[in-house]
Amino acid sequence: MVQRCSVLRAFGMMLGFLLFQTAVPAAAAPMKIGFVNLDQALRELPEARAGAVSLNRLVEQKQKQIDGLRQGIVAYQKNLEKGLPVLNNAQRQAREAHLQAMVMHLQKEQQQAQDEINVERNHILENIQNQLVQVVSRIGRDGKYTLILNDKSVLYVNGAIDLTQQVVSAMERHQGRTAGGR
Repeated sequence: MVQRCSVLRAFGMMLGFLLFQTAVPAAAAPMKIGFVNLDQALRELPEARAGAVSLNRLVEQKQKQIDGLRQGIVAYQKNLEKGLPVLNNAQRQAREAHLQAMVMHLQKEQQQAQDEINVERNHILENIQNQLVQVVSRIGRDGKYTLILNDKSVLYVNGAIDLTQQVVSAMERHQGRTAGGR
């Protein structure tokens, strides 16, 4: 029983010492954490608003083209239905094939329009995001932040708390022991 109390007392003292050691550096260099609401920033930035206007113009332009093709298909289909009684089988098949080709062309144009819109959206967002990352990093360094977060990820990390190399080294040592112990 005496030996057990000594072990527990020694363990308690070691734990207290470790807590004290970790508390002292924390008191010397307090953690400073920031948060950026990227959705709000994207709504409020002039570059984002200008990009949205540009993107909306492109969407409207593409929509007009698609609507024109769609109206052409509807008109052709109505004309085909009116003329069906007087068409022979070959004429009917040829016109139905043409209608089918028009529909396929419309689908192709819709896909190309969507792809073009996505490329433009990604280009606009990429430019704004690159600028945001640079600004957040500068604010992080200048404001001596430890971390800056958004709702989905870490935007900035002070290099002093980056444990990546320690983790890599520990994993390499662990893998070396595991491979050597086989």
